[in-house]
Amino acid sequence: MGLSQRNCALLLVVVTAVCIELYQAQPFFGRCTCINGVARNIRGNITDFILNEKKPGCNSRELIVTVTRPDNSTFQRCLNLQAERARDLIRCWESINKDQNKKMECINNRKKKVDDRTSAESST
Repeated sequence: MGLSQRNCALLLVVVTAVCIELYQAQPFFGRCTCINGVARNIRGNITDFILNEKKPGCNSRELIVTVTRPDNSTFQRCLNLQAERARDLIRCWESINKDQNKKMECINNRKKKVDDRTSAESST
């Protein structure tokens, strides 16, 4: 009981289609996200951030922050990892064990530090 040419061709088409679907479902890690440079300072309120670890095709960590402007529009910007604000966010993120539910604590801690610093400067 062998396969006929027609059945063999049909099986080959099905296997090829499955392979193509599986290949397309895989994420593509070919590049860094922050290819246009990074910002040292960011003005506005940080409302979210993403810390991308090293990955195939990009051998550096990337910190991407979402900033809200006064007119309530948002934009994303890559932040320099050597900047004070970036170091604070990364330190906090690692201290909460990268828990998505506690992410706002890191953002709010940074706002509290800035508020404390400005109030101390204005009192002197």
